Amino acid sequence: MIILSLVGPASAQPSADKQATIQRLEAAKKRDLAQANDPNVSPQRQSDCAAQAELADDVIRKLQHGIEVPQWQIDIASEVPPKSVRAQKDKLLAALKEVREQQQMAEKRNYGDNQVGLDRLRRREAQTSKVIEKLEIGEFVPWSDIVQALKD
Repeated sequence: MIILSLVGPASAQPSADKQATIQRLEAAKKRDLAQANDPNVSPQRQSDCAAQAELADDVIRKLQHGIEVPQWQIDIASEVPPKSVRAQKDKLLAALKEVREQQQMAEKRNYGDNQVGLDRLRRREAQTSKVIEKLEIGEFVPWSDIVQALKD
């Protein structure tokens, strides 16, 4: 006699950590949506907040359906853009320049035959430089681009 179990894996129930992460993402999404719909917020910031809310929603749905999400993606989705990037411009530029310096130092290390790793590093460095340049000249930079550059 063959007995088939219709009970799913034990991991089908979200863990306490996963539930806490989902709650944190829900709170970030709620703040993002509030700012995205605030008429007193600039159109660029509204767009940035709407994009962040969409990213948080995407990560929430993946987690709820048991799909593994890398921690860096959860961290980015949990970010709520600051009310004013301009107010934090000097601090952000200093942090971004430090990241770029670390990327440049890493490039000087011996990669040997690892051309893929070197190419990836150069792309990240170029992206970081692009974000720095846009901030320095006062162009709008999506918050997600800033966060991604800082995490590299």
